[in-house]
Order: sequence, then structure tokens, then C-alpha cells
Amino acid sequence: MVSLYVGSTPAYSGKNLAIMGLGQRFLKDGLKVGYFKPFGRFPIKVEGVLTDKDAWFIYRVLMLKDPIEAICPVVITHDMMVECCRGKAAALDEKVLDAFEQVSKGKDVMLIGGTGKLESGKFLNISAYDLIEKLRARVLLMDHYEKQLYLDGVLDTYERLGERLLGVIVNRVHAGYAEKLQDLIVPFLEQKGISVFGILPFDAVLGSVMIADIVEVLAGDVLCCRNKLDGLIEHFLIGGMQVDRALEYIRKARNNAVIVGGDRADIHLAAIEAATQCLILPGNLYPNEIVVSRAEMRGIPIVVVRGDTYSVAKKVEDLSCKLRIREKEKVYCGIRLIEERVNFERLYEALGISV
Repeated sequence: MVSLYVGSTPAYSGKNLAIMGLGQRFLKDGLKVGYFKPFGRFPIKVEGVLTDKDAWFIYRVLMLKDPIEAICPVVITHDMMVECCRGKAAALDEKVLDAFEQVSKGKDVMLIGGTGKLESGKFLNISAYDLIEKLRARVLLMDHYEKQLYLDGVLDTYERLGERLLGVIVNRVHAGYAEKLQDLIVPFLEQKGISVFGILPFDAVLGSVMIADIVEVLAGDVLCCRNKLDGLIEHFLIGGMQVDRALEYIRKARNNAVIVGGDRADIHLAAIEAATQCLILPGNLYPNEIVVSRAEMRGIPIVVVRGDTYSVAKKVEDLSCKLRIREKEKVYCGIRLIEERVNFERLYEALGISV
């Protein structure tokens, strides 16, 4: 059996994306695949069992049958945090190892999902560095590339893990940086002995945010079209401009949300006319009834939120950087991207897998 730990240097680099894509390809190639997440941060109860929301989602995507309680044996709750800080936590490492032994039986490949950074979990005595050794796992790093790659983090990980580090997949590469990455960064890493198994381009669908998540993060008041909160937002536009320019601006951006004060009825109506996906109104200012009625007719949610335009824009920008893949459209897009852009022949060779 091969154990592959998928981790990252910075958080939110696409670990879940990689696991779903790799898992689907492994299954397609006839391998018996298992999935395991040592600990999670997003508690959810499934059939009366406490587990992690991300782990449960991946479990379903890969159509696994292992016991739910074993896929993520440690879920961080407030009570657990208190117990750990007071030195009263149970031997969590033993719990993790026992659960892994249970789900790994009869598998060809075990995909192990990291949480946050590789250092995460240290206060619980179950950091990735500790578990990687105990589980005798190889490590695949996900890192995202915007204006630079966190080379120091990758090199430091290589020094700490040595041959256990299988290599890197670089995620979210914008077109303007692809040539520099390919010509400069990849050869540098390869010369250091760090394999680059794939380069994933930035994808607007994968970087999109569900309207329901925006509502949750901003604690917004939804005025209409609650049945449309599963829509995906790819672009956030600030609507503080002349109406004719705003109309042109909005029409150019696909699947957008317009952030504009509640007193700008002219921009509200222009955005609705231009078929924006959502109106976000900061300052806790409510629009007039005509705007709400028009939005309801066109199926466009209006969300009223506290805070000024800048702070609201900053929060939604931060949200879009925290890549979470829990929508079907994003799952299919992510799996396709992994299939097309990862060198599986080289990966299988590095893992010692023959198919």
C-alpha cells in the first residue's frame, strides 16, 4: 500500500482539489483508494457522528464506504481547544493511528488530507510532520502561484522531509506568470531534487464564491431570491460610478456581484438590467421597493450588509482567496484540471505504482 499525504506550505492552496482529482484518476485506473483526514476544523454531524465538513464532502465525491467515524478521527471543537490548553487532552495521536489502520485495510493507495499548513496540529501532538513519519507517507505539496511561489517554504519542507517529499503541484497560475514559472522556477526546483508534477492555471470557476457563503461571512440580510443563493460569483465589482459606465463595466464581467451603497438606486437598476448575479449593499442601507421588485422579477438576490464599501470588498476578496470546493460545478472543473495538467505517468513512477 502507498500512503500519499497531500499538504501545503501556505493554507488554502488547493489540497482538497488535488485529493479529489487524484482520487478520481486512481479509481479510474482500477486502484483501490482510501481517504483519511487526521484532523479537521469544520465540525459537522453525519448520522449522529461528528466529522469534518471537508472530509465528508471528499468522502462522498470519491464514493467511499469506510466507517464515517474513521475518516476524520479528530475534529477540533471549542471544548477540545480548552482541554488541550489545560493539558487534559487524550492521546490523539493514538486515535489517529488506530483510525488510519482501520480505513487503510485492503487499499492500494491511501490519500491523506492535510489541514492548513504542515505545522498545523502541533498543539494537539498530531502535526503533519509527526504523522508523515508515523504513517510512513510520501508527501505531495500544493502551492499557489500568484506573483511568486513560496520557495522558502518548499525548500524548508524538503530539508525537513528529505526523500519523503515526492514533489509539488503549483496551483492558480495566472497567464502572465506562466512563462516565468516554467522557465525559471520549475528548473530551479528540479535542480534541487524537487519534482514538479503539474502546473494548474488560474480558473475563474474554481476561484468563484457561492452567494450563500458571502451572506454567511458578511452576516447579510437577504431581501429577495433566497432560492438563488447557490449561484457562483467570479468577479466583485464596485459600483461607485456614472450609470452608463457602470452598465458597460458590469456587462464585461461574467458572473459578477456588484457592491454599491443602498442609496444608489440608479446603479442598482443598471446592475439588474445588466444581469448581475447579486447586489451587495453595504452601510446597512436598504434599497427602495422598485429595486427589490425588479430584482425579484429577474431572480437577482439583494444582500444588505453592515460595514463600509472598502471593508466589505476586502472581506469578499479574502473569501475568494480561501479556495473551498463544495459545489458540483467546481468539483467537475477541478477534477478535469487535475486530469489534464498533472503528469500521472511521472507521479505513478515516483510512487512505485503500476497500472
